[in-house]
Amino acid sequence: MSQSRPSHTFTIDEVNALIPRIEEHLDGFWGLRENAQAILNELRGGRDVGPDSGADEIAHHQLRRSQAHFLLQQAKRELDGVMDLGCVLKDLDAGLVDFPHILEPNDEEVFLCWKYGEKKVRFWHEIDKGFSARKPILRRTTFK
Repeated sequence: MSQSRPSHTFTIDEVNALIPRIEEHLDGFWGLRENAQAILNELRGGRDVGPDSGADEIAHHQLRRSQAHFLLQQAKRELDGVMDLGCVLKDLDAGLVDFPHILEPNDEEVFLCWKYGEKKVRFWHEIDKGFSARKPILRRTTFK
């Protein structure tokens, strides 16, 4: 195999144990992003702040921009929390996450594939394939 091995590979049980934490991070990200987007839409839809604007209007505009910026920074921290777990975030909007795994007995590197809303990891796919090529996990000695 020409690719280098990931620093950590996951077992099915490890992935299942991480799912609640990943869901929390994704929920946090989506909520923070939505709130920041609402503020930015409000600012885009409002009156432009210019030289003829009053001090209160300018201060309010700057405060709202700062709030949106802060929310986006917090949203990034939620994504970092997912990435720090060692998984691969494949589709942020769908909540699609892959986990490096070694498939025995051939010692083949694959991804365990989980999508937000699934109670546990139930699928896998080859490294060079994606979500559409997911195959069900059959609990045998090949998956540990």
